[in-house]
Amino acid sequence: MANSIETTQPQGEVKSLQTLFEIYSGSVYSYLLRLSGNPALAEDLTSETFYRAILSIDGFRGDASVKTWLIRIARNLYLRRAKREKRKTSLDSMQEIGIDFSTPQAGPESEIIRQEEAEAIQQSLLAVSENDRTILLLSSQENMAYREIAHVLDISVSAVKVRIHRARQRFAIAMNEITNPKKE
Repeated sequence: MANSIETTQPQGEVKSLQTLFEIYSGSVYSYLLRLSGNPALAEDLTSETFYRAILSIDGFRGDASVKTWLIRIARNLYLRRAKREKRKTSLDSMQEIGIDFSTPQAGPESEIIRQEEAEAIQQSLLAVSENDRTILLLSSQENMAYREIAHVLDISVSAVKVRIHRARQRFAIAMNEITNPKKE
């Protein structure tokens, strides 16, 4: 009975796990989708994240926000799964299953441009290492503070700053290579 189990949020409000799921499942799913590029895997891992959270709710110490705690669980589950399966999802396979990271624009030209930009960003994300992709997504997609990222990745705040800087540099290089391919 997940509904009868309760946890306290940092603001002191008591929320049921069902409410936590309603509040945070979108963020967890979005993070996992961007990390994996696979909607089915992201959905599966989102469910597993909340299942693990229910099992370990007594271990939640409140050192970080509930969202940070859930993202950390999700990241660890993804890394374990990726290690087991050792496979990468390509942009082509994401398009085959209907993933579209773009948002609608005013006219067809701007929609095509927006779609091309979204594809280049996703290709660039998939081109960098898993560690770089993770830290970039936590920083930009999840809007986490350095302290929260440090908690998720179990590293110092200084290390977070350095890794974000380096990951952005590598992402920029990957983006440049994708948007400006060398002609031979």
